[in-house]
Amino acid sequence: MAKKRGISRILISTVLSFTILIIGIVFCYKAIVSSYNYTFNIIESEAIRESSKDVSKMTLTITESTNLDEIAKMLYDQGFISDMKYFKLEAKLYHATSGYIPGKYDISSNMSSTEILKRLTTSIKNEEETIKFTIPEGYTINQIAQTLEDKNIVTKEAFLDAVTNKSYDAEYSFLRDIPTNGNYQYKLEGYLFPDTYIVRKSVTAEEIIIMMLNRFEDIISKYAAYLNNSSYSLHEIITIASIIEQEAKLSEERPIISGVIYNRLRDHMRLQMCSSVQYSLNKRKANLTTDDLAKDTPYNTYLYEGLPVGPICMPGEDCIRAAFSPEEHDYYYFVVDDEEKGTHFFSSTLDEHAAAKSRYKQNNDINFTE
Repeated sequence: MAKKRGISRILISTVLSFTILIIGIVFCYKAIVSSYNYTFNIIESEAIRESSKDVSKMTLTITESTNLDEIAKMLYDQGFISDMKYFKLEAKLYHATSGYIPGKYDISSNMSSTEILKRLTTSIKNEEETIKFTIPEGYTINQIAQTLEDKNIVTKEAFLDAVTNKSYDAEYSFLRDIPTNGNYQYKLEGYLFPDTYIVRKSVTAEEIIIMMLNRFEDIISKYAAYLNNSSYSLHEIITIASIIEQEAKLSEERPIISGVIYNRLRDHMRLQMCSSVQYSLNKRKANLTTDDLAKDTPYNTYLYEGLPVGPICMPGEDCIRAAFSPEEHDYYYFVVDDEEKGTHFFSSTLDEHAAAKSRYKQNNDINFTE
């Protein structure tokens, strides 16, 4: 009896072991097949992406506060990724869970998750793959184009072509408000915000322009209440800010010069700003001639009353703020007081201004605001 029980135990143990072995083999097989199918699906998906003629696109807007979860959801909702968890996992593997560069990005359905992440962040690039450049306040579009070419980012020709022949009005309402009847040297003058930017080496001129327009939009949004209470349009405000940028060196003088501009506009006096004439010249000159001041251009505030047709440079935020908040005073004139310090002497009457000019012209012979 004991012998039969022993045989039964051995038989049961053998059957159980065999069953476990079969289950294990089936489980491993399914895992291998699943892994193969998953890999195959990825390869197949990549092949479909590459071969599809029907590529869809979306514009992904990234702000300083946008996080990985929000990016994944935006892409998933638009059908540009099939799995949010996988996208976030890939971001973690590449250490790309943060460091996103604010801006508007064109995303195509034939881009992989890695390609999308590379466009949004510099954290998965090494130092050689990115370039930092700075556009100083007061630069013009031509100066920006030259800077980008000097740094081997994009050619001057490519940048000016993107400025002139590409339209950005659909994305930026402030550009749609620019009067269409103006004979502008460049419509975007004044709207490419001067700042320090980091871009990938393969960046296009159009992408740089979009980054700078985004920055301008961020800055100008702070002054919505001022704009609503102003009798001037944003285009006029930015034009005034650009004149302030060129005329004032010191921050404390910018609201004063702003007040001079508004006083002259209010009383229908020609602005007679040398900076507006300088803008229309091919090359900036130390001294303007009589012929320069007589040049017939919509930027010549010696010939025409009111503001020039548009901005004459890229104003920084300090000058934009001054244009929105001019100092109230009775000054109509200003002249350089100390060249080295950049200070000005402000006058309420033409006689005072003439005396100030005489004092300065003992050592200098230049044209002044009248």
